[in-house]
Amino acid sequence: MKTKVKISEIRQWWEDFHRLTRIDARWIAVWSLIYIGFLSLDLILPHFWGSSLLKYVGVFLCVIYAYQKYYSDSKLIIALLFTFLADTILVWTHHYTIGVFVFCFAQYMHFLRLTKISRKTIIIFSIIVSILVIISGLSGHQIIYPLAILYGILLIGNYFMSWQRYKAERTNFKNRCARYGFLAFICCDICVALRFIMLTGTLKPVLLPLIGYLVWFFYYPSQVLLANSSTHNQSHKTRKVAKTHPIS
Repeated sequence: MKTKVKISEIRQWWEDFHRLTRIDARWIAVWSLIYIGFLSLDLILPHFWGSSLLKYVGVFLCVIYAYQKYYSDSKLIIALLFTFLADTILVWTHHYTIGVFVFCFAQYMHFLRLTKISRKTIIIFSIIVSILVIISGLSGHQIIYPLAILYGILLIGNYFMSWQRYKAERTNFKNRCARYGFLAFICCDICVALRFIMLTGTLKPVLLPLIGYLVWFFYYPSQVLLANSSTHNQSHKTRKVAKTHPIS
C-alpha cells in the first residue's frame, strides 16, 4: 500500500513538472543553478565567501517569487521575509540569539497562515515570547535555549498542520510543497542541532564537515518549496503576466 502511494505521488510531481509555465520553468532553472552552485563551492572551496553570497541571494529570490506569484498571501510573504532577515543575521553576523528569535516569528507566521488564527493570538504570542526572553535574561540563563525550544515546537506544529492539509488533498501541488518544505526544514534543523552539539564537545566532531554541508543541502530546498506553498490562489497581478497556471 505504501509503495503504491509513493509511486502515485512521484507520478503527481512528474505531471506537475510537465504543466509548468515558462515563467515557473525559468524560476526552477535559476533555483537549480544556485543550489548546484553553492553545493559545489562548499565541496571544492568550503570557506569561499561566494558560497554564502549565493545562498543569501537564493533565499532572497524566494521572497521575490512569492511576492510576484502570491501577492495576496501576506502571511507567506512576511514569513519568508522574516526567514530572509534571520538568514541575514546568521550568515553575516554572530548574533545567533537574535537570529533564532527572528526565526521564531518566521515559523509563527507560517503557523498563522496554515491555521487561520486570529490577530488576538498574534498579540498573545508576542507577549509570551517577550516574557520568555525577559525571564531568561533576569534568571541568568542563556536566552537562546528557550527560544530554540519555542522554535522547535512551532516548526513541528507547522509540519503537523501541513501534513493534515496534505492528507485532505494529496493532489494539491501547494499542499505537497508545504509538507515536504517543512520536512526538509526539520532535517536541516536536526543537522544544525547536531553541529551545535559537536562544536560544544558533547559529541565527537568526526562528521562535523558532513553535517555542516547537509544544513544547506536541506535548507534551500525547504525555502523553495515553502515559497510555493501558499494557501491562496495565484494573484491577479501574476495572471496578467501568465494567463493560466495549471498547478497554482
